[in-house]
Amino acid sequence: MIIDYGNRTVGLKIVFFGPAMSGKTTAIRWLFSTLDYADKLTSIENTVGRTMFCDFGTIPFPLSESWTINAHVWSATGQDFYKSTREVVLVGADGVIFMADSQGCLIDENLASWNELMTMIAEEERPLPVVFCLNKQDLPSAIQEEQLRIHLRLPSSVPVFRSVAKDGHNILEAFQYLFQAAMRASVIVKPIS
Repeated sequence: MIIDYGNRTVGLKIVFFGPAMSGKTTAIRWLFSTLDYADKLTSIENTVGRTMFCDFGTIPFPLSESWTINAHVWSATGQDFYKSTREVVLVGADGVIFMADSQGCLIDENLASWNELMTMIAEEERPLPVVFCLNKQDLPSAIQEEQLRIHLRLPSSVPVFRSVAKDGHNILEAFQYLFQAAMRASVIVKPIS
């Protein structure tokens, strides 16, 4: 969290993390579009439209008459070719939304990505709030939460949102939950009147 007293803003960094093609970019685009900030989102893509480095943008939320919380939203690419960029994107994060692909055939890809994230955040000096989106729940081959929790050894303390990013199902709810958890986990210093 970054507090800018001059501009009266609080910066909160939220990162979408997960395996390739799990729906991170789709979820972020839906979120920015729904909150009417689609023009504030930037995507760095390769020539076939897949995220090459990241998606990023800022959504402002009024905190008071004079203060604003800027949610700096990022995605970390899931493609193995760009693995080195994920650690860079995660630097300074205040919370993570993990996007898992519900297709049963991809459960090991979810596990590898989850383990990578857990290794990265284990090095953090402070606890990092994480929520889990079990995405693509509209597919007939979608696995259920209990199967995912067992396979990934997902702690019961990590909330799981069954989502469909293309329709926005549970995307805003997961974002709001993480946003509030990140705010609680961060220390806000009250400005001197």
